[in-house]
Amino acid sequence: MNIKKIAFGIVLIYFLTLSSFAFAFEFQTGGLKDLVPPSSWAQEQIDLARQEGLITKNTDGFFTMNITREQFAELVVNMTEKVTEKKIIPSTENTFTDTNNENILKAYSAGIVAGISQNTFAPKELITREQIATMLYRCILYIEEQKGKTYLKNNENIEQYTDNKNISDWAKKAVGILANNEIMKGTSAATLSPKQNTTIEQSIVLVYRVYNILK
Repeated sequence: MNIKKIAFGIVLIYFLTLSSFAFAFEFQTGGLKDLVPPSSWAQEQIDLARQEGLITKNTDGFFTMNITREQFAELVVNMTEKVTEKKIIPSTENTFTDTNNENILKAYSAGIVAGISQNTFAPKELITREQIATMLYRCILYIEEQKGKTYLKNNENIEQYTDNKNISDWAKKAVGILANNEIMKGTSAATLSPKQNTTIEQSIVLVYRVYNILK
């Protein structure tokens, strides 16, 4: 009898251990998205973005975590295809040596993204605010071309921001135009923080703002 109890106890511990491991794995990989819900300030816009189908599988969860270059490219391509009602033809699979993600290849084909080198994209790197601004601006230009319309005021002035010298030369126009069109506002009245990373929820809100202008 004691042997049976001991055996039962061992089996029970084994299954509890497996369950705990599965829970931990799912938490770490984003399966339990409700454990990290959106911040209160973002909740309403996240809900509205979800209704419009703007939240992708890889961004649906862990909303307060920083977003990667790959995840943001997926958000932008998804939104672009919804606005234009056309599928983007991806570039060839050997475009980058470090990713075959179809959404990245679509973004590259549409001129929305570029690699960090001639043949690498760095999909898992965290994206900066100036990189996001550049992707969104290129996305808007692509949509304007597809729809034959102009949506933004062509004002790229950033002299009012005290950290404007921190913006990379290749990003200044995009940052300025998005800021002056109130799409990507400053982190304060006087700062843009171009090298700062962005969270998933912030990124979804930005994409939702652009969607509302373009749809």
